[in-house]
Amino acid sequence: MALKPARLPFFLVSLWLLWFCPEQTAYAQSGGHGSVAGTVVDAQTKQPLGFATVFIAQTTYGTNSAENGTFKLTSLPAGSHELVVSFLGYETLSHTFTLQAGQQLSFRFEVKPKANTLQEVVVRADTNWRHNYGVFLKNFLGQSANAAQTEIINAEVLYFHFDPQERVLTAEAAQPLIIESKALGYRLHFVLEAFRADFKNSHVFHAGHPRFEALKPRSKAQQKRWDAARLRAYRGSLMHFTRALYNNALEAEGFNVRRLQRLPNPNRPPEAEIQAGLKRARSQMGAGMTVTYAGNEKEDSLTYWIRMSRLPKTVAYLHKDPVPYDQLVVREAGSGKRRLQFVDHLNVVYTKEKEELNYLHQSAFAKRRTPTFQTSLLTLLEPYTYIEPTGMILNPYSHLVEEYWAFEKLAEMLPLDYTPATEE
Repeated sequence: MALKPARLPFFLVSLWLLWFCPEQTAYAQSGGHGSVAGTVVDAQTKQPLGFATVFIAQTTYGTNSAENGTFKLTSLPAGSHELVVSFLGYETLSHTFTLQAGQQLSFRFEVKPKANTLQEVVVRADTNWRHNYGVFLKNFLGQSANAAQTEIINAEVLYFHFDPQERVLTAEAAQPLIIESKALGYRLHFVLEAFRADFKNSHVFHAGHPRFEALKPRSKAQQKRWDAARLRAYRGSLMHFTRALYNNALEAEGFNVRRLQRLPNPNRPPEAEIQAGLKRARSQMGAGMTVTYAGNEKEDSLTYWIRMSRLPKTVAYLHKDPVPYDQLVVREAGSGKRRLQFVDHLNVVYTKEKEELNYLHQSAFAKRRTPTFQTSLLTLLEPYTYIEPTGMILNPYSHLVEEYWAFEKLAEMLPLDYTPATEE
């Protein structure tokens, strides 16, 4: 198969954008519904907990427990779900289950009081809070046009810690974050489990349990704007791609998928050789040493080895032909589950929508260019992972996204029960 060097966009920083929702159901495709009822109690006292939040992760299905701790969720689609129980001062509890059509399930959830881990943080003033919060917003909500219309209502519940030696920023929240998107018309209640921005390795990871609540529009015109914005956010997204992949409809939905390899840069000497050259050149500074390289050009030794150290360690090569479905998805015998598995990396181009201008202008030093089709990279960190017709990749720790999908953060997120009007 033909290979050619890949022309990659200027922004190629590895970013992890992972959502902690282990199992979800095929909301749009399911046939039949069921219900779930139960009780939420304190694990130590066995007393009922009223007003606990109970919801199906990353959907609009949710409720609060009554004063006696009871709750009920009706009209749930049949299939696999993750139910989350959240209550201030208690550990968040999640439970996966499978619901059959017409079935009524009952659960008793005993939640444990949370250790007072934030107490020490509360009493210490954080003089860098505003700066850290700005960094958090860029890496959590994103920098898109939708992010500019998205606000964390209760930002004061956030606490940060920055390790200057490792250059890692972490965040935790004393309560679920309340996030309002004026662009998409949703209010999110986000139970933040983890946030870690590793600037040394250019990785961002955040995990949590999001619950969606549709805002009430002021007018039909506003609802129409929200519908249009939701459709734009959906098109080309990782959820859209995974749904299309599950249904063998990548080309019809506008996705071009090719294999990308990252191979050692043949023009870069081994790292040990570079470090030895730098050490030798620095020890002999002033001796007038030069090196001769291709083209019989001469250069002083230190400049040469510094230039070698700045060369990329790998070079990307893009395969010419699209990746066949049988090299992307494997259906398990017996269970019928679909596994996403492939070699190297997937270069995914969405041909029905171009890049947002904010994506091009993330860096003040980026070379200006006109928007082109949205290009993303997907890498598996495990041999395979399972996918659902909802568009969910089940194991959030199983994959890495880069480029455009890394740019599309929480401000572009849609509930798994979202169905575009074009699919109705």
